[in-house]
Amino acid sequence: MGGKVVILGSVNVDLLVSTPRLPLAGETVSGSSLTRQLGGKGANQAVGAARAGAHCILLAAVGKDEDGASMIAALAGHGVDVERVRATSSATGCALVATSPHDNQIIHIAGANSDVDAALAAEVDLGPADVCLAQMETPAPATAVLFRRARTLGAFTILNAAPASTGARELLPLCDLLIVNEGELALLAGSDVGPMLDDNGLLSSRTRLGLEHAQILLVTLGADGLAIISENKVQRIAGRPAKVIDTTGAGDCFCGYLAAGLARGDTIERAAAEANAAASIAVQSFGAAASIPDRATVLQCLGSTPVHTHKNIDKGA
Repeated sequence: MGGKVVILGSVNVDLLVSTPRLPLAGETVSGSSLTRQLGGKGANQAVGAARAGAHCILLAAVGKDEDGASMIAALAGHGVDVERVRATSSATGCALVATSPHDNQIIHIAGANSDVDAALAAEVDLGPADVCLAQMETPAPATAVLFRRARTLGAFTILNAAPASTGARELLPLCDLLIVNEGELALLAGSDVGPMLDDNGLLSSRTRLGLEHAQILLVTLGADGLAIISENKVQRIAGRPAKVIDTTGAGDCFCGYLAAGLARGDTIERAAAEANAAASIAVQSFGAAASIPDRATVLQCLGSTPVHTHKNIDKGA
């Protein structure tokens, strides 16, 4: 029952370096390991949605190279529908990721991710129970085409405006739900982070973003959990205790799980609580896609069984 999740986004080879702490500018530190893994915000979120139990279709591009083939195989191994992942003449995207227990630093090389276009976004079938999710590592015009189609067909649209980019502003009118962290909110709303995070500040930020009455803003707050901001209300979900080993991909895990919950028919509060728990588990092991837990583990963490509310998702204007 429920709909499918359609994700438009990036696929990268992640070169993951682990170190006790990240270097300062001009400094060299010693790393403890180097691994090569599936990455990219689109791929990570697709794995999250699939591991949360959704039928997840990924719209993406990789190179006609060994990395592209291995990343497609890894996605399929995680249960992601890869039939619409296109192979192009560009090299597969790559990210250099330095990670410590406290933070990470990432250098992203777009490669084939720049080849994601409107034609790819126009090829997927959508229905009113489906959820479409996109980020900012692929060209915004492709996301705009997908979201306009989704809106026309009654599907729900989620923009995770990450990495931080002012280009996300042109997509705001097309999303039913906007997901940002503190830094991304500050950039898009044009304000300092500090005063923005109490209830009044979050409501003011929503207004400054120009969101319509039915659109929802969700701000992830790291260890402090998250806030869901509707037109006149702020709902908070507390962070969960975790022994943090690697924060890489935790936000992507959250987004994928949230999309899956909404496609399943859960309320946004229920879906966000499950996604919050999933992310708290993900930070306790290394890697991005590799650290995302299956839904049974998340439900055990929550001490609950699946809840199928199947309530309609409010659509934005």
